[in-house]
Amino acid sequence: MEEQQQELKQNNIWNAFRSVPGGIPSHIKGEYDLEKGNPVRKESIGRHRDTSLYYEATRQWDPFDILTRQYILGGSAYQLTTYVSSREITHLLIKVSLAEALIFLLLLGAIVVINRATSRWLWTPFYGTMDAVREYDIHQNRPMALSNATGIEEFDRLNQTLTALIDHVNRAYASQKHFTENASHELQTPLAIIRSKVELLVDALPLTEETAGLLADITEANERLSQMNKNLLLLTRIDNNQFPELHTIHLSDILNKWVAYYCDYYEGNALAVRTSIQPEVLLQANSSLIEILINNLLRNAFIHNIPGGHIHIRLAGDELTIENSGAILEGEAGRLFERFKKGREGSRTTGLGLALVKQICHLYRFDVQYHHREGIHCIRIAFRKEGLPNVF
Repeated sequence: MEEQQQELKQNNIWNAFRSVPGGIPSHIKGEYDLEKGNPVRKESIGRHRDTSLYYEATRQWDPFDILTRQYILGGSAYQLTTYVSSREITHLLIKVSLAEALIFLLLLGAIVVINRATSRWLWTPFYGTMDAVREYDIHQNRPMALSNATGIEEFDRLNQTLTALIDHVNRAYASQKHFTENASHELQTPLAIIRSKVELLVDALPLTEETAGLLADITEANERLSQMNKNLLLLTRIDNNQFPELHTIHLSDILNKWVAYYCDYYEGNALAVRTSIQPEVLLQANSSLIEILINNLLRNAFIHNIPGGHIHIRLAGDELTIENSGAILEGEAGRLFERFKKGREGSRTTGLGLALVKQICHLYRFDVQYHHREGIHCIRIAFRKEGLPNVF
């Protein structure tokens, strides 16, 4: 930097002197010295040297870089010594560096802003597709409308592929639901026939102890199969949104009613039942489904308990908690709400009770949680007071 400044000053001053000899001063302190002859030694000519000059105004010595060159004009020799302030060069370097840094930051900021704006515009169709996929619910069994004219070929192909995939999934899910519904309906008749025939056998034949036991087993199996069939039909009806009616339900009264019923029914099990039910808790939902929900929860708490165990039922505001003792859970707690999933192998239940609970909670957007610790089972349901169902 200093070398370039020196060369520039040398050329400017000599050209000014050469164009008008005697037209410029021969000496300006801190700028240049123009002298005729050879006052500077030959070995110093063309070399950069350091010196200092004292200024009365500031009462300080300022450092300079000096350069002397020899010129010939009109047959006479001249020596031009130019001065460049080291302090000014340092300040200039700092200013140039700051200016370059500022320009770099401004350019970087502009690039980032433009890139983000461009990326947001380019990726808008992609984010729209992701939002649609995230909100997709197979239970609604509705086609997912994705634009095939985003202006970007890759996103158009992605939307076409996803649309075809969702259509295929919806058809498969609808077919499965129809099969389940039809199969459950068809099973009702043979189950009723089996029940009636067993009753006829019981009334018509003299029964031995062995025969009575066999008929009792057949009756029990038939009842379990009939209950499973009813639950499957109910699940299908919930999936098909066949419970659209909403009622103002007195949840406290329903809970008290079913607690009293199960306490009388299982009186011989010596269960310690404690209740803490807030009165006048209201809910907007379908009354039949809420009855089924409460019935299944309490039935599980009583059936899967242990002799001399306990049940604690709490209803406060928009939260219902049912805690009961019971056998150690086998398997993963997270899978307990799956269809035909049982807490213990060998259980004689259908494995659909909690699946119904989960489906009803999904319909009304209730938050249902289950946790288990050292033989204590707890189910907690947080109700949404607005009672708006997921419309399938």
